[in-house]
Amino acid sequence: MTPRRFRFFSWGRRGVPIVPLATLLLASSAYADTISVGFQEAGFNGGAITTEGTSTTGNLSVSNVAYGTFTINDVSSQSRAVLGSPGLLNSQALDISTSTPGILTIYVTAQGLSFTGAQNFISSFAVNSLSGSVVGINETTYFSPTNDLFATNQTSLSNAVLNAIGTSGPFTTSGSTSGLYSVTERYMIIDVGGTTGNDNVTINLSATPLAAVPEPGSLLLLGTGLALAGLMYRRRNKRPSMLISIA
Repeated sequence: MTPRRFRFFSWGRRGVPIVPLATLLLASSAYADTISVGFQEAGFNGGAITTEGTSTTGNLSVSNVAYGTFTINDVSSQSRAVLGSPGLLNSQALDISTSTPGILTIYVTAQGLSFTGAQNFISSFAVNSLSGSVVGINETTYFSPTNDLFATNQTSLSNAVLNAIGTSGPFTTSGSTSGLYSVTERYMIIDVGGTTGNDNVTINLSATPLAAVPEPGSLLLLGTGLALAGLMYRRRNKRPSMLISIA
């Protein structure tokens, strides 16, 4: 029995290889992006953001960190390299606590994302548990068309303030990109101190391309072409038929 040969393309009429859609999808399924996690607390490190971890594998976990007056058990995140499209960045912060009143800000950024055109950015927020001195969470998503790190000075996509267990969203915001860009998820964890507190909070961010809207000139050209085609069809049908008899 002759073994089958599998070809990744076939040849067109003019000798041009035709690549199947599945092959193109496989070729475009690899993503190269970088995840970074940073912490910030007023009065610590001059109030600057400190980068605590970076990964180019699409998966990053920062665990068991004492930062300022806070103890962070775990901050985990996955980017498009792991999630695949339409996912952009998912993150989770677990068991953040302190016995001193304060606000800890956590930043999770995915850089090196690539797309040209308009997209819908879809943000979903959740507080899965909240106890003790942690009394509120402010969650925000950001978009940087210039691929910046921890770019909270760029476009704010969506925001949710949650003071109890619950979810907020999904919220959709459109934006345009022309190459590499970044997205940032920010958690502001509010602790009133006095006792220890715990929380489990998440942000999920995805993006889908916007359908292209034809320009008015293109629509006019299309309408003119259809009208001419209809006119030619009617004229052809109106021509009298010619019968030729043979004696």
